[in-house]
Amino acid sequence: AKLVDLKDKVRLNGFRPGKVPVAHLKKIYGRSVMAETIDQTISDTNRQLFEDRGFRLAGEPKITMPTEKDQVDELLSGKTDLTYTVAIEVVPPIQLADFKSFSVEKPVVDVSDADVDDAIKRIAEGSRPYSAKTEGAAEKDDRVTISFKGTINGEAFEGGTGEGIQVVIGAGQFIPGFEEQLIGIGTGETRTLKVSFPKNYLNDKLAGQPAEFETTATLIEV
Repeated sequence: AKLVDLKDKVRLNGFRPGKVPVAHLKKIYGRSVMAETIDQTISDTNRQLFEDRGFRLAGEPKITMPTEKDQVDELLSGKTDLTYTVAIEVVPPIQLADFKSFSVEKPVVDVSDADVDDAIKRIAEGSRPYSAKTEGAAEKDDRVTISFKGTINGEAFEGGTGEGIQVVIGAGQFIPGFEEQLIGIGTGETRTLKVSFPKNYLNDKLAGQPAEFETTATLIEV
């Protein structure tokens, strides 16, 4: 059927449109047409199989076809029947439990006025407007924009370089000791900050390691 359908579409030298013999088409396109037919047959057969047996698939079926060259050649030439294996993973039936038998403990947290005040304070600090500091060096609670290059034993490490990073001194955003060493730094000044990564640092390669950061302040805001 596919070859007959192909007869009206192909253009071959020496034949008028639609007049190419099917036997000639089979000789030229037989293997590719057979491969398409096999794919379609497998798809149709599987779909009917799953519908008839009521399978709900959890993923795509795994198809195993003959792999030996002789078997493949015989199949594509139509000398042997199509035999294949399909492996599927099905969604198991879900039995609903009796929800009335469930007991749920609802956690309750008392929120004090102090907790609310602390939350408001954090929001206010996070939304605080800053303006450039025209005189004097950086102090606690100032925001300093820095660029830095970190090294461990003189070697640069991944993630140890930053440009245009804003740090609020005393906010605890950086590893311990880093922000405190920015106190007194001036705009355009470069310092080497010596710190140690916490032993419980997320990156195991850096945890507990002493490091030096060559740091330049490009802007101080208050």
